[in-house]
Amino acid sequence: MQALSTVQRPATSSDILKEAASERVKDPSKSVSPLQRQRAHFAQPLGRTTEAPAVRLPNRFGRNQEVPVADETRKLLEHIVARFRNVRWAVAYGSGVFGQDGYDPKAPKPMIDFIFATSHPSHFHAVNLQHNPSHYPAFARWLGSDYITRVQDWGAGIWYATMVDVDGQLIKYGVISTDTLCEDMMDWSTLYVAGRMHKPVRIIRPDARILLANQINLVSALRVALLMLPEEFTEVELWEQIAGISYAGDPRMSIPGAENPQKVKNIVRPQIPRFRGLYFKLLREIKGISPASGSADVTGLSGDEAEWTAMGLGKEDGSGRLKQNIDIEYRAQLLKKLPRNLKKGLERAFTQRFETKVVRPGDPPTEKGMEELDFWKKAVAEPDLRKVIDQELKAIISRPATTQSLKGLLTAGLRKSILYAAAKVGKWWKSKAKKA
Repeated sequence: MQALSTVQRPATSSDILKEAASERVKDPSKSVSPLQRQRAHFAQPLGRTTEAPAVRLPNRFGRNQEVPVADETRKLLEHIVARFRNVRWAVAYGSGVFGQDGYDPKAPKPMIDFIFATSHPSHFHAVNLQHNPSHYPAFARWLGSDYITRVQDWGAGIWYATMVDVDGQLIKYGVISTDTLCEDMMDWSTLYVAGRMHKPVRIIRPDARILLANQINLVSALRVALLMLPEEFTEVELWEQIAGISYAGDPRMSIPGAENPQKVKNIVRPQIPRFRGLYFKLLREIKGISPASGSADVTGLSGDEAEWTAMGLGKEDGSGRLKQNIDIEYRAQLLKKLPRNLKKGLERAFTQRFETKVVRPGDPPTEKGMEELDFWKKAVAEPDLRKVIDQELKAIISRPATTQSLKGLLTAGLRKSILYAAAKVGKWWKSKAKKA
């Protein structure tokens, strides 16, 4: 007798509920809670730990951003990031990852700083409130993820949780939306996180879209640094100029005890090789840099070392002298290619000064003003160009930086804010005593 074919019956509501219950046993983050129900409109399922890449790049693109760390440190950083869900991109930075001058090697290891980017911050906080409620002040836990996300959007668009214990290691982590991060990197909307990325960081969870945005960010930092430097300068002066961009207008740098006044030097001096690895290929791409003393001797050198030595980089203490192209058209191109927000401020300042406007391709033929390249050539010739750039950087940075500092009371809570501020004052006093 021919066997009867088996007809698969449609799944009933009861079957679906049983399957969901089974999934919740395997992964408790899939349990439905009031906080999760608030975010039910999100397309991404709660508890998902990774997201599909939005951009695909060549395999070797952005290798300059791969800053090496000790194997033990790498494993620790990866372990900590793995404790969080819905993180699209993650980096670690600061003295807890890379050594800085001014720190006592016998003192306890500093807190490790992280930044996490996520596509949906409210989604992230809803899940994180369940898994790590102690990371939030009591009133933030009570008000929920919608409140946290609204506060996160103030200032530079980042929510910081500080002095958080993860398996015995103290960390501070900031949560930012992917869109806000990419906008800051490409346009310098606040320079709060984009400026942090001008210094070496350790990428723990990469993302192609953010990698591309940050490459644009790094090139922009180089252009600004070259515009701010004289015709001749040392390698270490170049890195200090880049590292100092994000501190222009930051209120913490002008308030005694809020930040170490030697911070930029302390960041750069022990990390000259890391800055070199991060930027030398980008310097080669934008051209205009050469050794101040003429051709450099690269006999016996090969690969990256030969390339950066040929450019005038490579001395251990960063004392190698460099020379940049000061041709007006070349420098005008540097200005023309600056990030949108900074360029807009400079254009506003110089159009008022020149009493004209910029005429771009596609404008009506009757439009009166200066062609764009001619406009920037005239701006380059202004003797106070560096001062105007510095003023516009301060205008970009000061307001969001001030808001972020004040927001710390809401994101960390009063007790942690006091402890964190006390630690900063302690570093300031040590720096002052050492300088004296």
